Amino acid sequence: MFSSTRKKDKIKKNTFFLRNGAAVLEQVISYFNGDCNPIRSYSPEQLKKATSNFQWKIHGDSSYDLYEGIHEDRKISVKRFKSDLREDHLKEIANEVAVASRMSNHRNVLKLLGYCLETKFPILVYEFPTRVNLSSYIHDDIQQLPWECKLRIVTEIANAIGFLHNGLPKTIIHRDIKTRNVFLDQNDTAKLFEFQAAIPIPEGKNYVHADAYGTFGFVAPEAAYRGLFTEKSDVYSFGVLLFEVLTGKKFTELIEGKYELLDELSTSSLELSNFQDNLLLGIQSDYFWVKIQAKYCELIYLEEQENIRAQVEECAKLARRCVELNPDKRPNMIQVTIKGVVLLSVSLSREVVPGFARILMRTSLGKRHLVRPLLRTEITQVVNRRAWYDATKLTTEVLSLYKV
Repeated sequence: MFSSTRKKDKIKKNTFFLRNGAAVLEQVISYFNGDCNPIRSYSPEQLKKATSNFQWKIHGDSSYDLYEGIHEDRKISVKRFKSDLREDHLKEIANEVAVASRMSNHRNVLKLLGYCLETKFPILVYEFPTRVNLSSYIHDDIQQLPWECKLRIVTEIANAIGFLHNGLPKTIIHRDIKTRNVFLDQNDTAKLFEFQAAIPIPEGKNYVHADAYGTFGFVAPEAAYRGLFTEKSDVYSFGVLLFEVLTGKKFTELIEGKYELLDELSTSSLELSNFQDNLLLGIQSDYFWVKIQAKYCELIYLEEQENIRAQVEECAKLARRCVELNPDKRPNMIQVTIKGVVLLSVSLSREVVPGFARILMRTSLGKRHLVRPLLRTEITQVVNRRAWYDATKLTTEVLSLYKV
């Protein structure tokens, strides 16, 4: 009897292994021509033991729970998908394995260590992030992050997204950029997480059509209304994330005055029949974000030093550019990263973190010829607006550090 049960379990595991392995391989071939970084294979028993039968939950979403575990004296985080998911959700999980494995060597991505394919849906094993996600830090007052730390974190997030767009064989759109999908390690280094919704742009195109996906408020208008995803749709999501970091408020808190806003917008030329569309368009207007900047950003940092207030203002302007209704008016993630690096350089008394030099070059990949003029222009603009910056010295220092 026991032998028969074990045999059935073994057959079931083999069935899951073959089905899940085929799904992952299909996505790796489709996205990266079969090329991926090697990751480890775990058994269900190993992960059950490592997590004390999935006891220590540290994070979760509608489709999965993330558990703390210890395996071979090393802390790990174990992502187990919920058993009641539709069968076609396997493709999204396979997406995550394919993209996360290729991104694992990036210092601002939570490293995928391995997986278990012998369960209904693959169980994924990541490095342990040490600290909670960014959302908890900025919204739940677990720890008040100093300005320089916030600036470095958002620059690192921009850098990771930029690499996703430019550093891989295909341009990959994340589609779910938000503070809950960023973790921090013991040094408050940002770690981008959650690649289920990631989708490649077909060769020869600069967009891809797909079902609307993402969290309310973070989804770009063209993606929400038309299912049109580009690099600029991720830029929009990053802009909302940047506003959350700047204000310490969740998006849902930022729109508490949405009805008053709509009253003010009613005199404009906006004519949409659906109230919800009116509401969304009101939220997505530049007028809304200008009001947010005035209401929160300027007040929160009122007691800070003048140079910090100036940097906050620059970041708020950058965030507003990222959430422009017209995608063509938004910057790309290389430009966003450069802006962050320049502001960070100034914030740290021009002592740029050496690692950023290599990271910026990796982000631009073969596009170094684009980075040099962008960086020069950005430095010049920042310097011209702030009299206490030494334009010549700062330009020379940063260009030297970045070898561009």
